[in-house]
Amino acid sequence: MLSAVDLTAHPAIPAPRSSEGSAASAEISGPRFATQMQTARQSLSQATMVAVLAEIEEQGKRLRRSPVAGEVARYRELVGKFLKEASDQFAGMEQHMDRRNRVYTLVREVDQQLAELTQLVLTGQSKPLELLAKLEAIRGMLVDLLI
Repeated sequence: MLSAVDLTAHPAIPAPRSSEGSAASAEISGPRFATQMQTARQSLSQATMVAVLAEIEEQGKRLRRSPVAGEVARYRELVGKFLKEASDQFAGMEQHMDRRNRVYTLVREVDQQLAELTQLVLTGQSKPLELLAKLEAIRGMLVDLLI
């Protein structure tokens, strides 16, 4: 049969804190930790968005040089990746309702511009300046999402 051991007398084990001190300390460190985690998550998401935006710009250059279905498909894929990241970043921001609504509005506008860009390329009626204008409009909205 095992006997009970008094751990409070052992020098290597710290004495337990009173219940008042530990509750206050949990209240103080809990929100701070959550804030730090949210900040770290946003920084990672922001870095991902910047990297994807750079890929979008490169793909936009390829699309300007060669406006074909394959290039526009890759461009749409990258923009979709960017928009998903932006939506995920702002989905949990209940306290910033105006910002979240703005993000969803911009997502719809980008989607509309992508549809028009795709239509231009697939019909073969894309003029270089018109194509450039569409690409720049989309890029501007994506940068706006990033800010």
